Amino acid sequence: MDLSQVAAQVLRQAEYYLPHLTSRQYTEQPQLLQGSSVGQHTRHFIEFFECLIEQSQQPAGEIDYSKRRRSPEVETQPGKALQKIESVCTQLSLLEAPQPLRLQCNDLQHIAESSTIPTTLERELVYNIEHTIHHLAIIKIGLALVAPELILPEAFGTAPSTMAFRAMR
Repeated sequence: MDLSQVAAQVLRQAEYYLPHLTSRQYTEQPQLLQGSSVGQHTRHFIEFFECLIEQSQQPAGEIDYSKRRRSPEVETQPGKALQKIESVCTQLSLLEAPQPLRLQCNDLQHIAESSTIPTTLERELVYNIEHTIHHLAIIKIGLALVAPELILPEAFGTAPSTMAFRAMR
């Protein structure tokens, strides 16, 4: 399985909750999540993938996650999020490894001038996979609060290495 397929598999974990949530549950902001919602976390990881796909295919080859489009519809409508995930999964299957990429990281360093580092499409896919798993773990907590009736698989929002470690105990 290549990284694009792994990414799609991780993204599709959202299918365990998106079809089953009301708009109210999706947008509820429990205090335990510090005022964020399942919808906000879902939008966030979808848009990181969209940003990578779009920017990695541009001639400049510069990835700047701070320039992602933020879609209120994806944050407030579970059906829109599902549509976006399907679109991202299709785009991932068509992705080609472009020229070497550069990652804009001035947001991380809190510096005024531009700072970029070399990266690759593969490295950014790994980052986005791990980033999505992290947000799914937070979403799992949120779902326990806003939709406790939902039964999620044990592996939902859990890193494969954690699952392997648990299996060895």
